[in-house]
Amino acid sequence: MNASGRNASLLLIAGLALFGGGCGLFEPRSPEAPTQSSQTFLPATDPFIVISNLQSAIEQKSVPNYIQCLADPLAGVHTFLFVPSSEGTALYASLFRNWSTAEEQAYFQNLTTRTTSTSISKLDLTEKTRSLAADSAYLEYDYTLTFENTAAGFPSRASGNLQFALQRSSSNIWTIYRWTDFKTANDITWSLFKGKFSN
Repeated sequence: MNASGRNASLLLIAGLALFGGGCGLFEPRSPEAPTQSSQTFLPATDPFIVISNLQSAIEQKSVPNYIQCLADPLAGVHTFLFVPSSEGTALYASLFRNWSTAEEQAYFQNLTTRTTSTSISKLDLTEKTRSLAADSAYLEYDYTLTFENTAAGFPSRASGNLQFALQRSSSNIWTIYRWTDFKTANDITWSLFKGKFSN
């Protein structure tokens, strides 16, 4: 057999070994593990689902889900308004003067970039009062926000009292349109998280 014949035979043998030798190229593959955990966001058809969605968004560090909890002026009667705590006003008065969902999204996005996927982030709430109507709701909670972050010297916990006013849209979706923060403890309030991570 000449050299070209030997080369052709070697190529044929190599090809058969590759495709017929059990290399598994055409066998079904095991499914890969998901790259991220599934996220929880339920259609907010009552005010308390909004609160649950907010807690889940914080735990999962999900910016889109977090923002969906807040009023969209195109879909509801009210625009979103945040009223900071007294210490938040003292430190960030000019920042909070025109605070909107855009600033809220920027703060939460910045906060999520200053943490890790395994860092603790959670919102614990204790209900204080509630007032429910057909298309509006008022909910008050004592809160503890835990959000481990990499900002040097900045705490990972805030606590205080918050009041949410919620609205129901014409499509029966509830959102928070007014959020008021109050200082009640020695910890910093949530307002300082918003001010710190606003840019």
